[in-house]
Amino acid sequence: MAHALAGKPVQEQDIIDVQTIVDAYFDNVPDMTNPTQLVSFGTSGHRGTSVDGTFTDLHVAAITQAICDGRKQFGATGPIFVGQDTHALSQPALVTVLEVLAGNGVTAMVDCDMAFVPTPSVSRAIIRYNEEHDDKADGIIITPSHNPPDNGGIKYNTIIGGPADTVVTKWIEMRANEYLTAYCESEDFKRISIDNIEPSAQVPYDYKGLYVEELGDVINMEAIKTAGPKVLVDTLGGSGASYWNAIKERYGLDLTIIHDDYDPTFSFMTYDHDGKVRMDCSSTYVMASVINRIGDFDLAVGNDPDYDRYGIVVSSGLISANTFLTLAARYLFTTRGWKHKGVGKTVVCTTMIDKWAADAETPVFEVPVGFKYFSQLLFDGAIGIGGEESAGASFLKKDGTVWTTDKDGMIMALLSMEIMAVMGKSALKMADEFVEEFGNPSFGRIDAPCKKEQKQILKQMSAELITATTVDGDPITNIRTTSLYNDMPIDGVRVETDKGWFVARPSGTEDLYKIYGESYKGDLGLVALLTAGEEIVNAALNGTIETE
Repeated sequence: MAHALAGKPVQEQDIIDVQTIVDAYFDNVPDMTNPTQLVSFGTSGHRGTSVDGTFTDLHVAAITQAICDGRKQFGATGPIFVGQDTHALSQPALVTVLEVLAGNGVTAMVDCDMAFVPTPSVSRAIIRYNEEHDDKADGIIITPSHNPPDNGGIKYNTIIGGPADTVVTKWIEMRANEYLTAYCESEDFKRISIDNIEPSAQVPYDYKGLYVEELGDVINMEAIKTAGPKVLVDTLGGSGASYWNAIKERYGLDLTIIHDDYDPTFSFMTYDHDGKVRMDCSSTYVMASVINRIGDFDLAVGNDPDYDRYGIVVSSGLISANTFLTLAARYLFTTRGWKHKGVGKTVVCTTMIDKWAADAETPVFEVPVGFKYFSQLLFDGAIGIGGEESAGASFLKKDGTVWTTDKDGMIMALLSMEIMAVMGKSALKMADEFVEEFGNPSFGRIDAPCKKEQKQILKQMSAELITATTVDGDPITNIRTTSLYNDMPIDGVRVETDKGWFVARPSGTEDLYKIYGESYKGDLGLVALLTAGEEIVNAALNGTIETE
């Protein structure tokens, strides 16, 4: 059930005090005896808050120092591209990163206007540079993604432009924690004060200009301009706000752009489903103000603070990421003429993709949760599009070559405009033929409490621990703990029936686990499936035996 404040404007008492969290960023020293204050990379980087000592100057310095130590063995010998979003902690963290890079003699590619740089723009810059140079570049992106305004985050992108894989992030994590421990024993990092950095250590780079100019390689911008859909763009105060203004001007599009001023408090937001301030553009509650205005527009789009996610609103409401990923794949493979390519999805994405792909004779690459698993596939052109249920996706250029290997919320939003321009205004609604051919599944997720030791058991669970034989009365047809592509651990378990499936995975930051589910028995069937899934997983975690 949604919180009473969900979808309502943020109240004054919940607006963050920027100075307080910035002061805490510089003042707080992590307690190395407290596991929650160690450097810990989740699916795509380290995240935390300054007031509780989980994201501080020392965390960022240690992570950056570790990256400097390891980047040559990761293949990077050239400059490092640096991007940051509009969270309040991203700006002080940028200073930390630049100081440590300079102290290590690593050239930083900084925005030529010292403006914000979205995640996809960094990925595109790395790929662009490495196509033209022998000395390979990598990247650092300072962002906690869509998380609340008081959060901070930092992640590392490799020479192919996408998020580092688990081997690399574990190395960085271990090295960074060694540095933190050493610092607490009175050793310091290699860093140069921001005021004393030599100009040659930072190279101005036109991230926005190059990205916007190249959009015609991946999107049919002429079709959008000719059709002229009236589009509302909610920038959500994110790092790509100026990009949308540049896109409007460069391509002559009919865009009404809102929330494009820098406000690190995000005071203009509406509350998410749980009453928290969260800039998740795939949430109906976060996009409430846009949904309320859709009657004046043909289409509305939005992006999260680092622009790796998208939200798309039509007259019937917010399109689910699962639905749009399926529609996008069908449209792209119909219009681009790609040959010998597949579609990428995570283990918690809709089976509608599998059903469409089987009908279209297109291979499916199912991977664990995390966009890093798509990076090499996109780089090699093995998949035309790869996407997550959480509204992160990217796809290839029109000629079938790599665009970005990290999530790109801007091209997904622009693709929705292209589909409408080419196929008509009703093309983005849930297609009737999809429902007729493949069914109309209900998708959802719930969180269940879980002790730390149980989380570890779930992460390494074997299928044999699940002893149930049915889910909501439907016989279990398959239980697995690895992905279909490359047989990689999914850090949890997937249970399937002919009428649906659920996946249980431990949270990386909280004492709970997440249960994703999809049911072809309607909304009530989804509730029953998720409830039964929780009972089945709890039984396995508690070591009891399910009997049917």
